[in-house]
Amino acid sequence: MSASVSAASPIVVFDLDNTLVHSHIDFLGIRRAVIARLVQVGALTEPPADPRSRSIPEWMDLAAAHDLSLATELWQLVDRFEREGMLEGSVEPDARPTLDRLRAAGLRLAVLTNNSVGSAEAALERFDLRTAFELVLARERVGALKPAGDGVAQAHTQLGGGPTYVVGDAYLDGLAAARAKVGAKFVAFRANAADLASRKVTPWIIIHSLGELPALFGI
Repeated sequence: MSASVSAASPIVVFDLDNTLVHSHIDFLGIRRAVIARLVQVGALTEPPADPRSRSIPEWMDLAAAHDLSLATELWQLVDRFEREGMLEGSVEPDARPTLDRLRAAGLRLAVLTNNSVGSAEAALERFDLRTAFELVLARERVGALKPAGDGVAQAHTQLGGGPTYVVGDAYLDGLAAARAKVGAKFVAFRANAADLASRKVTPWIIIHSLGELPALFGI
């Protein structure tokens, strides 16, 4: 593969948390805190049996439908959870070597996360990953969050429209790949197979280390 970047160069869109880095973000705690506030203001009559019945963006959509100022308040709460969770995070050990190999081969790389720009940029800088990416798409920079396909479609367009691959650990990433309507393929990274199946998400391929990625592109 040529090392020169062209309009047809493959595009790889990476999830951030639990794919490139591992934070201590309490996602269940976020859901519970958001749900408690929704019940308090009357947007929900009672908490669900399982807070994971909706993704965090879906709970936030419910908040916004009730009151936009409530959604703003709750996003600030989410941002506090994210920043605290990143303080003691770790990085996937083969992340940087893998990213360097992909970039050297001419692939174009993006990060797509539902986290805030601040927490995403801080994590990438902390673990020396930021320079590998041409594009960092966080919640303030996309029209709608995963599982919507907006961010994948945006990366596809901004990075030249080449064949697009989404690498992530969750069903949200697979749904975003499918809903982008750009032919993106979902590379499932240590994903929960039962969780994917329950959401009718079928990966293009399953990998267990980021170091497996270059071989998928003949590198």
